[in-house]
Amino acid sequence: MSPVAPKLLLACALAAVPAFGQSSAGISSQEPVLNFRLPAYTPEGFHAWLVRGSEARVLGPNEIEVKELTLTVFSGDAHDRTETVILSPAAKVAPADRVAGGASTIRIINDSFEATGTGWHYDYREKKVSIAQHVRVVVHGELKDLLK
Repeated sequence: MSPVAPKLLLACALAAVPAFGQSSAGISSQEPVLNFRLPAYTPEGFHAWLVRGSEARVLGPNEIEVKELTLTVFSGDAHDRTETVILSPAAKVAPADRVAGGASTIRIINDSFEATGTGWHYDYREKKVSIAQHVRVVVHGELKDLLK
């Protein structure tokens, strides 16, 4: 087993504990998990999202700090289609709550639009991204009768 594997198992176990609501002791590690990956699934077993990063640190029972975040959001059904990709150099993720955010920059890539900015929050359950500052949105499509 590689030296990273035990840390990854620790992070995955940590993420699962709050989902079951039975956390009796905090688990933490000062060492980062390299090449971090943490998938989440729908109750039906389809991909919901995949959190990836070059490095991750467990901050608490439901908080992971991720460097070079790539958050892939899937359709959550049998099509297993990628709906949105969120990129950020630094973020915090709460896996049990399925939220992510950070003060650094964000880039959102979607078939319909691309957006960038700083100071952001993403809620998977509500399918909502909030960006606080320096927001720039490029819409890929026709905006009919926008100025009527």
